[in-house]
Amino acid sequence: MKRVKRPLFFLLVSILLWMGAGPAFPAAAGETGVRLTPAVKMVSEEKRAASEKSRLQGRRIAESRQRARARRDRAAAEVARLKAEISRREKELEELAAEQERLRRKSRKVFLQLDELAGVVRTGARDLRGLLENSPVSGEAPGRLAPLKALLKKDGYPGMPEIRTVAALYLDEIRASAEIRRGAGEYIDLEGRRTRGRVVRLGALGAIVADAAGENCGYAVYGPANDVLIEVSRPGWWVRRNLSEFVAGRTGAVYLDFSGGSAVRRLALMPSAWERLRSGGLLVWPILLIGVVALLLSAERFVFLSRVKSNTDRVMGRIIEQVAGGDFSGSLELLENRSGPVFRVLRAGLKARHEAREVLENVLEEAILKELPQLEKYLPTLQVLAAIAPLLGLLGTVTGMINTFQVITVYGAGDPRMMSGGISEALVTTMLGLSVAIPIILLHTWFARRVDKIIGDMEEKSVSLTIALQKNNEEPKPIP
Repeated sequence: MKRVKRPLFFLLVSILLWMGAGPAFPAAAGETGVRLTPAVKMVSEEKRAASEKSRLQGRRIAESRQRARARRDRAAAEVARLKAEISRREKELEELAAEQERLRRKSRKVFLQLDELAGVVRTGARDLRGLLENSPVSGEAPGRLAPLKALLKKDGYPGMPEIRTVAALYLDEIRASAEIRRGAGEYIDLEGRRTRGRVVRLGALGAIVADAAGENCGYAVYGPANDVLIEVSRPGWWVRRNLSEFVAGRTGAVYLDFSGGSAVRRLALMPSAWERLRSGGLLVWPILLIGVVALLLSAERFVFLSRVKSNTDRVMGRIIEQVAGGDFSGSLELLENRSGPVFRVLRAGLKARHEAREVLENVLEEAILKELPQLEKYLPTLQVLAAIAPLLGLLGTVTGMINTFQVITVYGAGDPRMMSGGISEALVTTMLGLSVAIPIILLHTWFARRVDKIIGDMEEKSVSLTIALQKNNEEPKPIP
């Protein structure tokens, strides 16, 4: 029975004793004990039971308290141990945080070094790719650029195999740049056909390709898009002859492009004379026609004037002597087989030797005037052509600039290639007009000077002849 019900129990027992139980009397005289009723016994037993139970309960409570104290002590010891463990772990955590920070700084430094190393490797690979794309050595090894392209496309850090590949390609290029290699190989000719012929590589500076016969020689460069050598130009006859002899092994001297192919590529981009003329437009053809006509006229004048003898002093001296001696028939015979304006003028003067001085001078002047048209033939024409050629070039410049501004109006000035047609027309026509006019002016000047010299020679000789004839006429004739 629980402790909370004991007062009620004792109250119930007291009520029962008051209602029916009387006082207890001793059984006999001298008897000291008291006769207990069942209720009292029951109460006593209940008391003993309650006391025993209370004692047991107390002992249990004491044991529980003792166990609780033991658990509390153990819990306190565990708490102390855990606090110590927490303190130790916090200290370890601080040490690990410091180690982590140190490793983070170290790893950051290492990553920076790796980034720097990767940058150096990628920069070297990029420079090497540019070098190999311009090297004729790459034409001998198809797929030579593939490892570099894969390395430059890779996102991570390059490994030792990639670094060894870059170093090996550098060393291979260095070795190849110190040798001249001759042999058969494949290349793309100027017509765009893949052909096989002779290939001579001059170190890493350039390559010479020729057909199987070794005749059509030209310079070649490496084409990265085709992964093969590409013939880019065939030079002039003199250089091509030297290349043919070098390919055949008959000479050790060769024209070499020290720019590593830049000059050869520039030579390939240079337009031919026909392409330049076509870019000048329609006015190119009148200018060329003027040049052709002037050339023909100049050739005719050169042939004609070169036949006219200008050194007539020796012949004139003999004529003066014969005239002074009165041998007119001998003078005419001396001039009979000689051609030239000076001799024809002298012949006309000798035929009019019996005329008066005024008539003789008029005859000589008339003979000179007859020779002038033949001497000055085509000279005015050349002068007119020399004036027309630069004017046509200027006209081409104007029309070219008009076309250029029309293109700018329609398409704008964003793309210079759209304006190249008009600019080419303007510049080519001007250049061609001046190129035609300047030689014509020089030739006309030379022809005019030549004609003036011949005319001066005719006038001089006619005056000399007039004086000689007048002296001969004034001398007294001997009386027979």
